[in-house]
Amino acid sequence: MTDKNEDKYIIHESIRTNKPLLVQQLINENPKLLFRKDEDERTPLHWACTMDNNEIIKILLQPRNGIDEIDIDEMVDASGWTPIHIVSALGNVQILEELMKLEPTPDINLTTNQGTTALHLATSKNHFALVEKLVIEYKCSCRAKDKNGFTALHRASSIGSQPIVKLLVEHGKVNINAKDNNGWTSLHHALAEGQGDVAILLVKLGADPAIQNNDSETPSQVAVDEKVKHFFETSLNNI
Repeated sequence: MTDKNEDKYIIHESIRTNKPLLVQQLINENPKLLFRKDEDERTPLHWACTMDNNEIIKILLQPRNGIDEIDIDEMVDASGWTPIHIVSALGNVQILEELMKLEPTPDINLTTNQGTTALHLATSKNHFALVEKLVIEYKCSCRAKDKNGFTALHRASSIGSQPIVKLLVEHGKVNINAKDNNGWTSLHHALAEGQGDVAILLVKLGADPAIQNNDSETPSQVAVDEKVKHFFETSLNNI
């Protein structure tokens, strides 16, 4: 990288190396640096969120002359991620709240290039507190599908998170039998990943144990092993 490029991306590097005083100085001198993108189209706010650095994030979000508004939805990197996606993947509830106070209000259902929403990302990492914030307070869409056809419930079932599964079903108005691109339901995914307890919970919440995927397989037929299959089928008799 040339000296010219180093100067161009000095604020990004200052964030990555945790130099809040320098970041404050640079932004004060040139507020428009807040919107400067690096070679991956990431802004300083992307990097501050990636580093999970609350102090620097707060510096970047301070009101200042020359900046009328911070439109988070316009801060999209080469992968389609906004700072909202990053904090959701990291589970940083405090910074999510700060970002959602901005004007214009960020679109909580904005998708990445892979069709993933903040809810998909938070669910995949089992960040219950942040998922709860997204569902209950920000009323995000719980039915959104990514490019594989996965809903947040598919992901919660795969990782075996009973609290998130219950939250999505009871408060998210999800279709519990929604299918992905291969015709797999959340129940298929739970059993394929060996999440027997979640599979039983799904059935108790209304999942269809006889539903078939695109290969005409029921959930029990894709169970990870005979032990999980036996547990599931035996437990069905007690529901």
